[in-house]
Amino acid sequence: MRARDVRAILFCAVTTLILLIGSYVLLQSALISLALAAGWLAWLLTRPRMQRVIRRLRGEPDWNGYFRND
Repeated sequence: MRARDVRAILFCAVTTLILLIGSYVLLQSALISLALAAGWLAWLLTRPRMQRVIRRLRGEPDWNGYFRND
């Protein structure tokens, strides 16, 4: 796994936790906090970079040569 993949996964996890905790503190509603986090993850996980990270984690080859490690 590449360092940039680890950073992308950490960004996803940390920002989701910050959003969950922050929205719960501000809004005092677990359901709204979960809905906001789900929306954030739905948006974030559909970004091209995260799609590439997920593909690499599944073991699918990346044939397009984008972000090559030479």
